[in-house]
Amino acid sequence: MKRFTAADLPNEADLLVIGGGITGASVARDAALRGLCVVLVDRDDFASGTSSRSSKLIHGGLRYLQTHQFRMVNESVREREVMMRIAPHLADLQPFLYLVYDGYPEGRALLNLGLTFYDAFSRAPLKRRHRMLDRQAVLQREPHLNPHGLKGGGLYHDALTDDARLVLDVLRSASRAGALLANHREVTGLIREHGRVAGAELTDRLTGEHLTVRARAVVNAAGPWVDRVLGLEQTPEHPTLRPTKGVHIVLRTEDFPLGTAVFLRSPSDNRVVWPTPAGDGRHVYVGTTDTDFTGSLDDVAGDERDFAYLLEAANHTLPGANVDTSHIVASWAGLRPLIAPAPGTSNSAASREHTLTTGPGGMITAAGGKLTTARLMGAQIVDLVAGQLRDRHGIRGLPPSTTGRVPISGGGAGEIFRARQDLASAPVTAETRQRWLGRYGGNARELAGAVARNDKDGVTIGDSVLTRAEIDHAVHREMAMTVADVLVRRTGSFFWSGDGDTSVIDHVSDTLDAAHGWTPQQRAAQQTDYKRWVERNRGARTL
Repeated sequence: MKRFTAADLPNEADLLVIGGGITGASVARDAALRGLCVVLVDRDDFASGTSSRSSKLIHGGLRYLQTHQFRMVNESVREREVMMRIAPHLADLQPFLYLVYDGYPEGRALLNLGLTFYDAFSRAPLKRRHRMLDRQAVLQREPHLNPHGLKGGGLYHDALTDDARLVLDVLRSASRAGALLANHREVTGLIREHGRVAGAELTDRLTGEHLTVRARAVVNAAGPWVDRVLGLEQTPEHPTLRPTKGVHIVLRTEDFPLGTAVFLRSPSDNRVVWPTPAGDGRHVYVGTTDTDFTGSLDDVAGDERDFAYLLEAANHTLPGANVDTSHIVASWAGLRPLIAPAPGTSNSAASREHTLTTGPGGMITAAGGKLTTARLMGAQIVDLVAGQLRDRHGIRGLPPSTTGRVPISGGGAGEIFRARQDLASAPVTAETRQRWLGRYGGNARELAGAVARNDKDGVTIGDSVLTRAEIDHAVHREMAMTVADVLVRRTGSFFWSGDGDTSVIDHVSDTLDAAHGWTPQQRAAQQTDYKRWVERNRGARTL
């Protein structure tokens, strides 16, 4: 995966995608696999917005059955099954417990009915069908749960994921199919010809370089920033989005001994919350809040009220834990790009689904959506693009989408099998071997090859779980341009380290410096920026 330069750009691309989150990545992959010439840009890093700050689940949205959103649940559950086929390394199927306590609106009978629908929509094999558990069975499985008023629960399955890694592997698939990609390049203006949007002006936020991309079709997939991009085309009458903030906190399993992800209701407002064991076995994250957000889209973090809400939910789940702010290892906060309700209606009317609109200049804007259904959303958007290319440019015969059948990068069964073989003899620990397979899938062969050439690349750095091979891989193969690109999106070590993995900053900086030729001032600024960002997003340290 290579960051394009001005020399790489065609005279006119078929499609320019603005936004490198999961929606934009899915559009780029779908379009490139259909044979289109695609350019994708993001003003920050890939997945740096909502797509690295989600609940890290590929799920069907069980709770939406309560509001009778059957079509959305059906679609989501079916897409979960697709993701398990095309991205098995990043769709980690796990058991979940939906708990029922006295006073909950859903009793055991209603929950059983909802889970029956959930199973039917997914067409899952019998071994994955849900089971209803009585109070005793629930406490046998998770003895630290709050027993007061517990009536039982339903055991079902959904999938954990690394959301940022998912975006990166989708983008890597797009790149392999010919898409040109660039992070840290901001769209500062749109090109117009005969009243139509025909491309964009870009500014490189790292170098200040200006570029121009001409394209026959343009898609605005900027997530929470769609209104900002839309404003370059027209002055919207009303905001497209009503963003809400979702915050998660990370606790150590030794402080919060939970082995199964659970869904239950917050004692303060009756919203569904979910403490979820992380894939590393050493941490549990608790989410999420859902509050209106009116601040800067570029500065989103949890605050004292968010942490208090989540800690109250955590202590309601496991009363014996008695966790407080000193137990918070990390936190993250993101914005849900929810569709704004119509003027005069309540915010509760904000849709969890997505909309696709075409502006007066022909730019297609994708608003809303969710991680699980992004592949399907991408296919729908490219279908719209195909219509524009046919009607305006005479380009016909675009094949149908294949993204539901073609594995994403690292997700092919043969790739994963060969990676497992290569890693079996690699000079790394069993823990590192398993972590690489889970994060990189078949692409772990590249890391295995690196340590085969130099076994020192497989040794962890200081107190970190990271190795030199992973950092080199992030910089040289995955377009990491900053310290945060490496530690937050490429490796995710920020989320599971008490100090944000700042102990490896020097090695990360050395690798980035060698690749990009930083000046001493740039190196110092990069390190300072990351340390400030860590301080802003650590949780306990922000209080």
